Amino acid sequence: MASVVPYINFGVKSRDAVEFYKDVFGGVAETQAEGERIVHLDFRAGDIHFMGSDLQGDGSEPSSSSSLVLNCDSERQLLEYYAGLVDGGREVFAPVDSGWGAVVAHCTDQFGVTWMLNFDVPQS
Repeated sequence: MASVVPYINFGVKSRDAVEFYKDVFGGVAETQAEGERIVHLDFRAGDIHFMGSDLQGDGSEPSSSSSLVLNCDSERQLLEYYAGLVDGGREVFAPVDSGWGAVVAHCTDQFGVTWMLNFDVPQS
């Protein structure tokens, strides 16, 4: 079954935020960095789960907006949901191989809700 995960735009504070949340909740965070910036983080502590990055806006301030991450059960499901959500909305980027073992897409629907779709490709 598909699930929705909050996506938080931390500005340049992703590293500090991850350490803070690890102190508060325990858990682990997987991160992918590009230079000093976090381009992808995935935090999990029990049933607490969120994703985020530094890369929204100009990076000087945390963004006031957030996105919903829709974790899909299959690439086909991701493609179907993406087609429905982007219809009448705006494409940020079409479904693509993420480079970290997932297929991802990003759009804003016709009501202004920002969606990041994710399918974690099973590792063989």
